[in-house]
Amino acid sequence: MSARRSDALSQALSDFDGKSTAPLEQFAAEYRADASLIADLCVFAASDDSKLQASATWLLKRLGVTGAQLSSSQTETLLRLLLQDTSWLSRIHVLQMMNSLVAPDELVPPLLAALTEQAAGANTFIRAWSVHGAVALADQHPAHRDLALDLLLTAERDEAASVRARIRRLRKDHDWLS
Repeated sequence: MSARRSDALSQALSDFDGKSTAPLEQFAAEYRADASLIADLCVFAASDDSKLQASATWLLKRLGVTGAQLSSSQTETLLRLLLQDTSWLSRIHVLQMMNSLVAPDELVPPLLAALTEQAAGANTFIRAWSVHGAVALADQHPAHRDLALDLLLTAERDEAASVRARIRRLRKDHDWLS
């Protein structure tokens, strides 16, 4: 990665305040997503700094929308964030990317256990998107559809309208949930 792009990336990641995505949007508009950038973002996402995690995962999510692809090891790095004590922002970004993240077989059981726990947590966004993540895993690994369906049925009784709305969307998008 060029020194200019490296400096711009560091600046954009550090300028992200968790609310305004303007610095990250500006970076995404100015630089093309290539393997080097994706690799650097995955390193930042795996850091212990929650601000860097959140900004890197947001930018990875944004670049994913434009067709940037992750390697299997990079995908595993991101999925493992769901198993760690990460900020809710990092977690939500990874959960929102779940449809495009193919989980290796050995990671599915711990991911489903973590998503089950998170689907019962206090944060409504995390509750809703954890069910989404479980459904995405069950799409890839059909042997786990019963667990995903159980989470979905529980979430349909959630008091938060946002959780129920996400569940309705999941039912609409996945025939096997009908």
